[in-house]
Amino acid sequence: MNYIVKRIAAAAAATLIAMPAMAATISFDFMNGGPANSSSGYGSYSATVDGLSVDVTAGRYRAPAGQPNDTIIDSDCSDGGCGFWGHRYVRQTSAGLGIDGFWDGSSIDGNHGNDLITFAFDRVVDFTSILFTGVDWNDDFDVFVDGALVREEINISNSNPFSLASLTVASGQSISFGADGRFDNFRIGRIDVDTAAIPLPAGALLLLTGLFGLGFLRRRAA
Repeated sequence: MNYIVKRIAAAAAATLIAMPAMAATISFDFMNGGPANSSSGYGSYSATVDGLSVDVTAGRYRAPAGQPNDTIIDSDCSDGGCGFWGHRYVRQTSAGLGIDGFWDGSSIDGNHGNDLITFAFDRVVDFTSILFTGVDWNDDFDVFVDGALVREEINISNSNPFSLASLTVASGQSISFGADGRFDNFRIGRIDVDTAAIPLPAGALLLLTGLFGLGFLRRRAA
């Protein structure tokens, strides 16, 4: 019997060792009411799905004089820090998340300043894909990861959903999308991310401990 217990324990250990640590894909769907566990305050939006939380804010960006690349000016303009004309806030509709502001529509656009929407997660994630809504053939977007420009002028109609995994930098704690063309406008319908690899569950380790303990007790009884 002791031999059988040892064989079972060895087989279980080999199986657990052979199992790769798996990453969990989490989808934040902001259309038609959004995630069940979500809230919208004045200017911002937050949601939690499968234990992962995200805060969404509205900001602005531009290419400073003499600089070739776009730079984030403010990632959150809901607190009045961007001035009266720069005030922006996140707005949710059945088509997803957009940005509203003074004399501005409810989409993310480059009219009356360059809108920027930022998704800040409570931990580092791998960015997988994003679905845009309300787009046409000439809508482009720029993308920033952890505040740094990664790629610009990406045409949405050529690839929607867009694979964020194809970016040169595809992991971080925050990701931002902006529109800097006067006729660029879109909303965010869904964003998918992968969390860090999940370690072996505690139950599996307890199983191994129990099996080895059972073998030890049987040896002593013998």
